[in-house]
Amino acid sequence: MNISKAFLFSQLCVVASSVSLRGGNDNERELNTRIINGNKATEGRYSYAVSLQDTVGHFCGGSLIAPDVVLSAAHCAGSDYKAIIGRHELKTSDGDEVNVKDEMMHPDYDRDTTDNDFMLVFLERSTTEDVELVQLSPSVISEGTAVTVMGWGDTHKDEAIKELAAELMEVEVTVITNDECELSKSDEIGFEYDYNDQITENMMCAKSVEVKDSCQGDSGGPLVIRSTSGDVQVGVVSWGIGCAHNDFPGVYARVSAKYDWIRENVCNGSSTPPASFQCDIAKASRIQGLSAKGTQYLRLGEDWTPIIEEDFTSGFGLFNRHGNDAKHYTSAMNRAGVVRIADGEDGSSAMTSNQISLEDSPFTKFKINFSFYAIEMEHSDDLCLDYEIDDGAVTGEKCWSSLHAFENSRWYNDKSFEFTASNARSLRIRFRVKGDDTEDDVLIDSVTVQGQV
Repeated sequence: MNISKAFLFSQLCVVASSVSLRGGNDNERELNTRIINGNKATEGRYSYAVSLQDTVGHFCGGSLIAPDVVLSAAHCAGSDYKAIIGRHELKTSDGDEVNVKDEMMHPDYDRDTTDNDFMLVFLERSTTEDVELVQLSPSVISEGTAVTVMGWGDTHKDEAIKELAAELMEVEVTVITNDECELSKSDEIGFEYDYNDQITENMMCAKSVEVKDSCQGDSGGPLVIRSTSGDVQVGVVSWGIGCAHNDFPGVYARVSAKYDWIRENVCNGSSTPPASFQCDIAKASRIQGLSAKGTQYLRLGEDWTPIIEEDFTSGFGLFNRHGNDAKHYTSAMNRAGVVRIADGEDGSSAMTSNQISLEDSPFTKFKINFSFYAIEMEHSDDLCLDYEIDDGAVTGEKCWSSLHAFENSRWYNDKSFEFTASNARSLRIRFRVKGDDTEDDVLIDSVTVQGQV
């Protein structure tokens, strides 16, 4: 929360209205967020709706956008949990419980403002349930559009009364403009509080004149346009002041604002990405659009086919993996877009990629090219590149020593690592610094993975 939200929350917790993230970790679960005045959903109607549950129970929602990927809210991240798919009534054991493999929060998620409140949850396997995937909208939704939000959150408007939904609930609300949303304000407890300057282009708002809203436990759940040809998700339940408050709409993360980020990472990380993402076309587009920076520095060979390139110009990109120990810089050492691996507490700092899908790939050899700059590397320090095929079925590494392979304070644009792997389905790579002190710093730039038949 930003300062204004934190102050408002401290004041409003004593009444039946509060500034609230609509779900989240243990410290956030008492916040006032739930489906208010909704109806029980028809069982199976929203089979893509997912319940995220830890040892305590349901704490956030999500939507199945690939057989092994759930879209949820970034503020739901951080605990040990499972995704429950195909379960309408939470007290039953119906459906499929799948362990979480990776969390990927949007690189620009801001905990203080709740901006870019998106998270991709990659599952250990595809679901065995025969459920429908929800499609995502790449387009901005116009004012006045009727949309539906669903979840298993609390169902009573009064914060002091907890009435958890046993079954999936739904409610219809209406999209309003961000300008109208920003004008929302109230002075019901003796001072004015508002949405002024808190609604970004990555958010959207929806409200109902009939005191209906999403709330506690509904965070991360989908806001959709219903259709007989397949529902289309336009938002992710995020935050709001109170729930079903007369003066304050619900605020959602706007899917169209980050559609390309979602699509790219699902194409890269899912074992079975949905056809609607057209991942083959997206991949071809990336190959054709290799930046001048990449072609200039990496000198790609004619007999190697680029699989993916990451130039870090807009964030961690391919390496936006939960738990990475790295920093991103928009510019450093005369390069635009670099990441820094440095100062690991145990003397080793690392950055691991998301899973790169190689399904149906003809390649039997792989080559990783990258540029790097050594800042503080002593003679005993190494820069290492590891790879992992098919979740660890095959692994390998190559290390470059500061003793003879490089020196500090200069860019190296021609480092590469080749290895062989037949019938590979997935690849993950990791850069790490191996040193004996806290002054082991390198910058990584322009990473390209190539394949050869």
